Amino acid sequence: MRLAKWSAFALAAFAAAVGAQTTPDCAADCLAKGLKDSTCTATDSDCICADAVLMENVQACSMVACTVVEGLQATNATATLCHWPVHDKSLVAPIATAVTGAMALAFVILRVKDCISKNEYKWADLCAVLAFIFSLPMDIFEFFMMGSGMGKDVWTLTPTQITNTAKYTWVTQVWYIPAIILTKVAIVCFFMQIFPGPRFRLLCQGTIVHCFLFMISTFITEILSCIPVEDVWSSWKGESTAICYDNSAFWWAHSAINIATDLWVLGLPIPMLWGLQLKLKKKIYLVVMFSVGIVITVISIVRFSGLLKYSTTTNITYNNVMVATYSVIECNVSIMCCCMPALLSTLRRGFPTIFGSTNRSLNYNNTPFSGSNGIQKSVTHKVTYMPRDGTSDDVVELVDRNGHRETETETETRVEGNYGSDERRSKW
Repeated sequence: MRLAKWSAFALAAFAAAVGAQTTPDCAADCLAKGLKDSTCTATDSDCICADAVLMENVQACSMVACTVVEGLQATNATATLCHWPVHDKSLVAPIATAVTGAMALAFVILRVKDCISKNEYKWADLCAVLAFIFSLPMDIFEFFMMGSGMGKDVWTLTPTQITNTAKYTWVTQVWYIPAIILTKVAIVCFFMQIFPGPRFRLLCQGTIVHCFLFMISTFITEILSCIPVEDVWSSWKGESTAICYDNSAFWWAHSAINIATDLWVLGLPIPMLWGLQLKLKKKIYLVVMFSVGIVITVISIVRFSGLLKYSTTTNITYNNVMVATYSVIECNVSIMCCCMPALLSTLRRGFPTIFGSTNRSLNYNNTPFSGSNGIQKSVTHKVTYMPRDGTSDDVVELVDRNGHRETETETETRVEGNYGSDERRSKW
């Protein structure tokens, strides 16, 4: 009876301090128990907030005595009483989505336009377009998540807002899986266009099979992360009897395999590029050009570190916002990377003097003998680059093909002097 009276007094005093009767009875009981071993009084809010041991004991007690919803209400009351800083990153993910999503859309439009202009459609083009289509639900629901409270402290949200945030997060996670995997398939298909060797094609085909198996298995697993499915976004209350697996462990494993696949795809063309008969500087340039996907890998690693933090936090709507942001950036940047060949093709048509055909003549005159009857030598180099008939100009030709000559270099040497004249012409 004495404890009940003290709990009622503590509840009234605590609620009066925060300006509303929002403190659950279970939290008031825990506060009353904690105050018995503290020098603070129920009305001394400054003392209560400054007593770290008291706050820790009350929190531990509330986790046992209160439901999840009641615990969040108690935390919100404490945050108000103790003037905790208010966190709000609700605009971070939508801004990142709007910027990178618009860029991804522009890249895909360029790719589709390039295919239509050449009347040429390949598997890499299809995979890139499908990746963008699958990314649309993820991009769209980022804005729904903002409206439901993503980016804010979870204890400041209503139960309905938390449920909606969990539901929208699940939707973005489901569609993230096929979108990110199909960008890798598009890049591997592009490699197969560049390097037609049978052994390399076999490696690429094996990589594509791995990607599709990985995509299908993880897509189904994420959809059925809880049975029944609706408990995915309602089980946070701790009242569900559904069968759910450890979602954090699933995303750790998915992220690790995803990063390993990124590194494998990055390394695929390097041996082929390094084996070309080119100068070291040219080899390094080509390796860097084909390794632009390293940006995706870096984002994936940063996202993985965010997943580790998210799995141990109780403030899920605030700390998860950066994971959502990294996910949408990773996906949209991946789409841009796999559409870069089409961008190069567009640049060649728009700026032919920079990215297109090159005709260059170099004349070397032996100036000490000019105007005399001595030996006079002139060398002319003519270099012409043009796409093969019926092929895409977004493909970098690295080897000679029968019936086509990408580069023609003509050297003309004329020697004149007192001993007559001699003209030689040779082609390299």
